[in-house]
Amino acid sequence: PIAQLGSTLPTTGGEYMYTSRILSPTLGTFYMFIYVVYNMTISVYAISFTEYLQQLVPGIPFKLIAVAMLTLFYIANIFGLRTAAMVQKIMVVVLILGQAAFIFFGLPRVDFSGFTSETMFPQGFSGIFGAAALLTFATGGANVITHLGHDMKNPGRDIPVVMAIATIVVGIIYAFISLVASGILPVEEVADKNLGVVASTFMPTPAYLFFMVGGAMIAITTTLNSTLGWVTKPLLMFVEDGYLPKQLGAVNKYRTPYILLTVLYIVGLVPIISGISLSTISSIGSCAMLCRCLTPACAGFLIYKKYPEACRKSFFLFKPTLMYITVAVAAVIMLLQMQTLLSMQTQQAVIITICYVVVAFVLSLIINKVRKVNFYTGDEKKDFRQD
Repeated sequence: PIAQLGSTLPTTGGEYMYTSRILSPTLGTFYMFIYVVYNMTISVYAISFTEYLQQLVPGIPFKLIAVAMLTLFYIANIFGLRTAAMVQKIMVVVLILGQAAFIFFGLPRVDFSGFTSETMFPQGFSGIFGAAALLTFATGGANVITHLGHDMKNPGRDIPVVMAIATIVVGIIYAFISLVASGILPVEEVADKNLGVVASTFMPTPAYLFFMVGGAMIAITTTLNSTLGWVTKPLLMFVEDGYLPKQLGAVNKYRTPYILLTVLYIVGLVPIISGISLSTISSIGSCAMLCRCLTPACAGFLIYKKYPEACRKSFFLFKPTLMYITVAVAAVIMLLQMQTLLSMQTQQAVIITICYVVVAFVLSLIINKVRKVNFYTGDEKKDFRQD
């Protein structure tokens, strides 16, 4: 659904814009409350990077290195998308070579006899579904391209094409890496460990070091770098809609909303400094991401009714009936995944999560009752600032 919305109505801050224009300002505000919590997961990348580095250099000051990594890419993105994108291209080449080395050296060592019906699903279907729900966090990068609609030359075509190609390619790479990660050592020896534990057993030292730096650590930093490139976009549109002081949306000469980026940088620092575990942040982040994606996806139910002309010209949009089925199936899957992720948390964490969602929704109702705004006019160029 998000790919179709992005193709039909490309804009900056896509998910927020679809929610606030097609559904309602109240749900748009609710989306933003969830979005801010979700961005605590920026810390995941800095923490994961430091875990790999710690395996190579035991005894390093963990929090200091994690903070330094987050700070480094925060500074890189202060200088704008062009600089960050240049850095990204170089890192992605190294990343692909590093991951290819892991697969190349590891695949011949995989014991395929270990993949039997008895060992493949030790916790049954619920375990597989729980892992899939958690991995939405790792593969959720495809959706966020809709936040950069105004930064592309041909977003109507590029958004769905890139989302499809990236998801397929990453899925294939993940499958081969997972095969090696779980097929060489006994599962109990690699469970809850990073890939470096397996890599150290079969890769020659030079290849192992290249993988750790290029395939693992750079994989994390590319995600951190790209995240800091798009993360301010929905908040910037939220500011322009008048919900926050306009000063927060100030941009520097590189067109970077540096104040908003600084705020989200600080949000990302909190879990690092407080010492929240990586698994807890990832689980909360996945749940928040699914909740964040659910509202804009549901906008697909109304897109034909509200913007028929944009639908007629769309590069990628299913016919109404198929679109409605797609949205319904996506919504059911996301709700089931959220339920699964919550079941993996402590009772206290579940209560805090539910309370936050309820409070966020009530506050959204109050804020928009006071403001009495309506962003929908039926003119997609005006509503989505496409001029």
